[in-house]
Amino acid sequence: MSDSRRNFIAKLLGLGGAALGAGSAGHALWSRITTGSSVPSAHAAPQAAVRNVWVEGKDPYKATVAAIEKLGGIGRFVKKGQRVALLPNVGWARTMEQCANTHPEVLRAVIEQCDAAGAKSITAFCNPCNDIRVCLDKSGIGEMVEDSPARFEVINPKGWRARQAVTGCTHLKSADVYRLVDDSDVVINVPVAKHHGGAQLTMCCKNLMGLVKDRGFMHQKLHDAIADLTMMVPHALCILDASRILLRHGPTGGSLKDVRWENTVIAGVNPAEVDALATSLFAQKPADIGYLHILGDRGYAELDPAKIPVSRIKA
Repeated sequence: MSDSRRNFIAKLLGLGGAALGAGSAGHALWSRITTGSSVPSAHAAPQAAVRNVWVEGKDPYKATVAAIEKLGGIGRFVKKGQRVALLPNVGWARTMEQCANTHPEVLRAVIEQCDAAGAKSITAFCNPCNDIRVCLDKSGIGEMVEDSPARFEVINPKGWRARQAVTGCTHLKSADVYRLVDDSDVVINVPVAKHHGGAQLTMCCKNLMGLVKDRGFMHQKLHDAIADLTMMVPHALCILDASRILLRHGPTGGSLKDVRWENTVIAGVNPAEVDALATSLFAQKPADIGYLHILGDRGYAELDPAKIPVSRIKA
C-alpha cells in the first residue's frame, strides 16, 4: 500500500461528525466529504422523449454515459448553475466486487456528466447502515469522490426535514428526509441492483430509504412504506447499477459466490418502471415484488414489462 493511500485511509477513518465541515489544506478529500449547510430549493423533473434505457456493456462508466445520452443527454435533467444531489448506495462496509454498494465508476460517470452540464454543485450522500467512513473506503467511492468534481456529505444530525405524505400513501403520514432532497435543484437516484431479505429486491424504490432518518418505522410495513416513500420523494433521474447483481444474502452480501456480473445499466425517469424492468435480471416479475405491486395498483407507473417503453442498446 502506498503512503498516499495509507494517509487517505487514516484520514477517512479519523473523520468525525461536524469535523468534516471544515477544510484541510493539502488534501482534496476534506473539500469533498463534508457536513452541509442549507441552500435554496427548486425542484424540477424534466420530461424526456425516451423514458427508459437498457444498456449492455462491460465498462460501467461507458454504459452509464451511453444510458444518459440515450435518454437525451444530461442537459435534459441538469441545467447550468443547478445544485445536484446524488443518492448512491454506500450503506455497507463491502468492496465493489461484493456488490452491496453502487459501483464507483457508475457514480463517477454521473458526477462527470453533471459537471459537464455546468452544475453549480454536486453532492453525494447516503444514510448508511455501517460506519460511513469504512463504507466509503472499502467501496472505493470515497477515493473516487476525492478525485472528482463532487463532494460527499456525511449525514448531519441537524439536517433532517419533515416531509408529509401525499394522496395515496397508506403507512407513512410523514417522514424525516435528508435536507439535500429539499435544498437541491435536481435529485438523481444511483442504486445498485441486489437481493434483499425483507423487500425481496432493492433497486431504485428501495434505495430511497438511504435518505430517510427513521427506517425502523418503515420496516413495520416495509412494502407499503417503500411505495409511500417513492411517491413522496420525486426525483429527476434513476441510474440503476446492474454491472453486477447480488443474487442472495442481501442487502449486505459478502460471498463472491452470490454475485453475478450482468454488465448492465438501466436508466429512466420513473423509479418503479426501472425496477420493473430490472426484475427480469433476477428471474422475477414486477408483480412478485410487494412494493411494485402496490405502486402498480395505485397507478403510479406501468409495471407490465411488455408495455414499458425501453430502448435497448450496447455500449
